[in-house]
Amino acid sequence: MKLCFPSVTIEDFDFEADWLVKALDSETHRVLFEGQGKNADLEMTIDYQANPKDFEELAVGELVQLPKELFLEAEEEPFQPICEPF
Repeated sequence: MKLCFPSVTIEDFDFEADWLVKALDSETHRVLFEGQGKNADLEMTIDYQANPKDFEELAVGELVQLPKELFLEAEEEPFQPICEPF
């Protein structure tokens, strides 16, 4: 697994830190979060179109915990062509 922030290593990332709701876009249901603590220089936008109820519960200036799974991506496997002998 790797972080969705390419410039940050897993060891330098704080999964337990709060995230500040920096901006809400009611038209697109997107939320801009700003990291706190060790993650202070990071921002993340999350689309809440599929979860309008969760979107309505957020407020600008609120500190929230985000699930660890949001920050992790699966490693890309190197391309391996399929070769068939003739």
